[in-house]
Amino acid sequence: MTSIIIVAGIFALAGISTVILPFFRGRGGFLAAAGTIDDPARLEAMKSAIVSRIVKEESAHANGDLSQLEWSRREAYLRRRYIDVARRLDFVRRSLPGSSAVKSLLLGFLVPAALVPGAMMVPSPLAGEGTGLAATTIGDRHAIMLRGGVDQVWGHYVFTLQNDGKVAAGISTPVMLPAGAIDVRPQEGLDPEDVVVGPGGQGSDGGQVSIRKTVEPGVHLVSFGFVVPARTGHASIAFDAPYKIGELQVLTQRASGMAVSGERLVARRPAIWALEGGMEPGQRLVLDVDGVPEGRQRLWVMGFSVAALLTGLGGGLAWWSRPKRKEESLDEDTLGT
Repeated sequence: MTSIIIVAGIFALAGISTVILPFFRGRGGFLAAAGTIDDPARLEAMKSAIVSRIVKEESAHANGDLSQLEWSRREAYLRRRYIDVARRLDFVRRSLPGSSAVKSLLLGFLVPAALVPGAMMVPSPLAGEGTGLAATTIGDRHAIMLRGGVDQVWGHYVFTLQNDGKVAAGISTPVMLPAGAIDVRPQEGLDPEDVVVGPGGQGSDGGQVSIRKTVEPGVHLVSFGFVVPARTGHASIAFDAPYKIGELQVLTQRASGMAVSGERLVARRPAIWALEGGMEPGQRLVLDVDGVPEGRQRLWVMGFSVAALLTGLGGGLAWWSRPKRKEESLDEDTLGT
């Protein structure tokens, strides 16, 4: 009986470690990754879903399926949810390269000779000079912005396209995006038709991402968004340069708590790192990102490990404390029969 009670207690502890703790983590306690940045596309989908729900509930009320009291209660709840999601989306958008503050910072680094807050296009100092032959190139300076999500790293790769001629000119070039990214999307300065996915090792479907775009004279800011999975608070992001990069900066949010390290990567200011020496075509850069907000994965692993350990100890204790019959008694019983 004692062994049964001990084994039952061990299984109860195992159940607590594997179920209860992850449950409380998911409820948003101090272990939860509060304050992390959401996916803008997911927030937009949530807004649309809430609006659809409001319309559906309103139709049910009009048809008499909902009482006035129930309809008022549901409407108030859905409107509060909508306002909350809208505020979160606004916060996220203000941290994207499209915001004027961040764009000014990026333009200050990417195009230091022509800092125009909030500008999408900056007149090139070479525009209108020379022979007038159009030639579009990728700028010498590049930036990578990293933001933490739950078991994910949201990134933005930002650079410039420069047309030094007098007329519009086209450009076709692959883009430096992280290998193994689970989601790649064009953002600032790009339309969907400007992006081509071909055979290769990048992109959400495993294809090489390239730009084919007609660029007006001047310097234009463009960016791509991507998502890289993280595990136990760490992510490794690898970039292969298809072109020469003179200067590269990596930026994170100061309050995110994330730290970035890599070969030839030097911290310039808080949450800003610079790559010494730039990159040559074909060269690889690996960014090791620590401090990524974690989901339930670590707790589940710890819980199952504790459960396996306790189960093994319980089984061993039950086997060791089982009732035993001495060999002498067994022999006497056998002879007596």
